[in-house]
Amino acid sequence: MEYEKFKEEIRKELQGRLGAGTEITFHNLERNNGIKEEGLEVREKGRAAAPVLHLDELYKAYCGSGSMEEAAICGLRMLERKPTVDARAVPKTWAAARGRVRAELVHYGWNREGLEGIPHRKFLNLAVVYRMQLTLSGSLKAGIRINSGLIQAWGATEEELYKAAMENMESEPYHIQPIAELLCGMAGLPAEEMPELPEETKQLYVLTNGVCGYGAAGMLRQDLMEALAEQAGGNFYILPSSVHDLILLPDDPSVSAGHLKEIVKEVNESTVAREEWLSEDVYYYDCKKKITLMAV
Repeated sequence: MEYEKFKEEIRKELQGRLGAGTEITFHNLERNNGIKEEGLEVREKGRAAAPVLHLDELYKAYCGSGSMEEAAICGLRMLERKPTVDARAVPKTWAAARGRVRAELVHYGWNREGLEGIPHRKFLNLAVVYRMQLTLSGSLKAGIRINSGLIQAWGATEEELYKAAMENMESEPYHIQPIAELLCGMAGLPAEEMPELPEETKQLYVLTNGVCGYGAAGMLRQDLMEALAEQAGGNFYILPSSVHDLILLPDDPSVSAGHLKEIVKEVNESTVAREEWLSEDVYYYDCKKKITLMAV
């Protein structure tokens, strides 16, 4: 069955299984970097929030099994795993919201259209946007993007969002770790058992936050930049690994910013999901001026 026909058939199938108390409609998902995906919004009567099922995942389930029933079962399982947002979890006042605000970095040019209606500020060729942490069903945590409607309801400004986000980030665990240590931890190996790494990787550091989510925003923290400069013994390059983490490399006469840019682009295209790309450019921290710049 072709995808276009499948979309309507799976909507009908799920609607029949979930009954009249639920309304299922097509919904376009807008993701980072201008990526758009088709989904099915599953809205139960009386609930303010509605989960969205990814149609591409349902279609893959159908193509793999050849069965509409299997695709529907996949959709129902996806619904079971999706936590629901308690409407009471969304703060009604700025006083209640400010402690939950966090900053996120995205590429300005790739998200120019999506930034309309979103409070933000430019940072080099990136944009600082804001997320609000929420408690979902049970003890699960998640975040939602803060839009202009929310800050108008709170009576807040973008300047207040930025100040709150930076204050909140200072109390969160961010770490700068040699990449060798990170790889050891991921492999579950003691350092002495880790295979020898290529010489060019030994001076690499990784910067992210405690949950490894949107940790690239650590580039905004001056204290972290100064700590790495001290650890590295001077200026360093910042390679945007993804929106979640950064690779830091001490400056060296043998290092070419142009070559590093080629590496970032290659890694993006080969190993990073398009919606998690932060940039194809390289950045540079000048420890004397205490400022982050474009490297090229």
